[in-house]
Amino acid sequence: MHEELDGYISRCRDAVFLHIRAYLERRTAQLPRSMKTCVVDYPYRRGKALRPALIMLFNGAYGGTDAGAVRVAAAYQLLEDWGLGRDDILDNAVLRRGKPALHLLYGLPRAVNALDMLHDCVGDMLYCHCGLSARRYKAVHTIFSEATSVTLGGQHQDIEAREIPLERFTERAYLSIAERKTAFYTVVVPCLLGAEMAGARGQRGAIREFGRALGTAFQIIDDVLDAENDGSGRFGKAPGNDIREGKRTLLAAAALRRLGGAKKRRLAAFYALPPEKRSPKMVREIRRDMLASGAPAECRAKAAKLTAAALRVFETRLYPAMRGPARDRIRELILKLGDRSF
Repeated sequence: MHEELDGYISRCRDAVFLHIRAYLERRTAQLPRSMKTCVVDYPYRRGKALRPALIMLFNGAYGGTDAGAVRVAAAYQLLEDWGLGRDDILDNAVLRRGKPALHLLYGLPRAVNALDMLHDCVGDMLYCHCGLSARRYKAVHTIFSEATSVTLGGQHQDIEAREIPLERFTERAYLSIAERKTAFYTVVVPCLLGAEMAGARGQRGAIREFGRALGTAFQIIDDVLDAENDGSGRFGKAPGNDIREGKRTLLAAAALRRLGGAKKRRLAAFYALPPEKRSPKMVREIRRDMLASGAPAECRAKAAKLTAAALRVFETRLYPAMRGPARDRIRELILKLGDRSF
């Protein structure tokens, strides 16, 4: 069934980006040409569209129609593109989707200005392009607003965590960040939006529990993949990005606990350095130590437990009220996300 699921996600992706392009071409028509180029850059790079696919899948599983849901999915993808631009500036990221990050390509002032415009486009697209009734618009807008506040709260926690010595960074602290920064906007919100568009409001509690578990597993795997990135281009990001930025991750904490002697001291000292003091050579050494420590396997085991927990909630509390084939595609996607290699 993988081919069918992949084909479905690909079709969702194409439909979503058709709406994004149609909206942005109209909305940016009066902008200076150079500004328009910057505003549409990330949206036109076309991400994987996982979150829009979840919106469409949950909408379909609860009997909703595609017409309205795909427009909301497009607006949510635009919100993601804005968020990625912000993250890249805060993290001083080098690559996004295999190309230079926005602030490196156009300069920081232009990137910030374009992202302000892009954020305004999200609300305008939701209001003007999605064709929602007043009641549904209020419900969907409320979910979008919660997505922004919870995710930015997680981002704030992530920023503050970089001031915590790695040896004092706990699993509990990591999970709090991952649930807010990633799980909520990657899984919880798309599933809530899909259910809302189909009128399935009674599933909100189970969706939140399901999404927290699956989304946290997604982030743990993402951290492992960032360390495993060999620079071959499959990931669309620079190798060792999280290590270079000094992000406090479950992987880094597990590696510190597993390593001993000089390697343990070197890892702790590296994470205590300011970003500008972390040389490429040091990043390569730390990455090698992390991969050899056994921490990636430990983190994948933790992610597998969370994925299994999400699957239990899905099968016992969500699946029975859903319809096929969307519900079976969701089940397959859960398993696929828990076992991804890039």
